[in-house]
Amino acid sequence: MSAIATYIVGFLAQGFFSARILIQWILSERSKRLESPTAYWVCSIIGSWLLFVYGYLRDDFSIILGQFISYYIYLWNLDRKIEKIFRLEELYRSV
Repeated sequence: MSAIATYIVGFLAQGFFSARILIQWILSERSKRLESPTAYWVCSIIGSWLLFVYGYLRDDFSIILGQFISYYIYLWNLDRKIEKIFRLEELYRSV
């Protein structure tokens, strides 16, 4: 893969990581409390996957390992968030 394509993957990954912080910051400011929106975790997963690819393209094991670990943490957090949403829906239905 060309160097330009590798940089594009790296910049896209950084864009997703920047977007997730902006999303969380804006929503937290609006609600006046710390928010953890689903979009934050989705951007985290996409950014982590892209950084993993970027590390692979650069043959950089430290990036690959770091993003491999982060990717599963983000998936775990998103899964917990989805479980919480379904539990709340069940609670509302039972009332």
